[in-house]
Amino acid sequence: MARSIGSTFLSQLNSSEIRPFYAIKMYFSSGTLLLNTTYNDLVIGGNTYLASGHILDISAISESSDTRAVGMNISLNSIDSSILSAGLTEDTAGMVVEVYFGVLTTTSNADAIVDTPYKIFEGFIDTMVLNEDGQNSTLKFSIENKLITLERPTDRRFTDQDQQELFPNDKGCEFVTSLQDKSVAWGAGVEIPAKTT
Repeated sequence: MARSIGSTFLSQLNSSEIRPFYAIKMYFSSGTLLLNTTYNDLVIGGNTYLASGHILDISAISESSDTRAVGMNISLNSIDSSILSAGLTEDTAGMVVEVYFGVLTTTSNADAIVDTPYKIFEGFIDTMVLNEDGQNSTLKFSIENKLITLERPTDRRFTDQDQQELFPNDKGCEFVTSLQDKSVAWGAGVEIPAKTT
């Protein structure tokens, strides 16, 4: 699928001076964590992404030509008690993460966002590891691409019970059980009409 970016965004990327930033949205059950890599808070899509020194590392994000899920890692400095608390007390596996790439205008010192930041990654938290060294603690999130769902087996069955969970009162699979061991002789006892010319 072809993806496009705004013309102003593109011209800014091609200019001699560029002010790039990343914005991260992490959906925890207690609330959404919104961080960006600039020195000031940024408003994107009506949401305020907090200026954060908490983002220590964002791994390279790559795509493959085949339909394969390629993940990434995000490391956060968990000095902020809210980040540490969310990481330690919540079941983070499966939580949605979105990563955006954007640029700020270079025409003035204002932190104005050029066009709409581009979503470069969306996936689910796989694992979270807490590392402590006595003075600092970091949370490292391993995030799987949303394409990972294509690799998971489906638990759906062609049974009446399974069909009723999706569509109550549907009779489409009502006789599946009785057909399971039924022997059907196709065309048996049917007289084939003679061919006429």
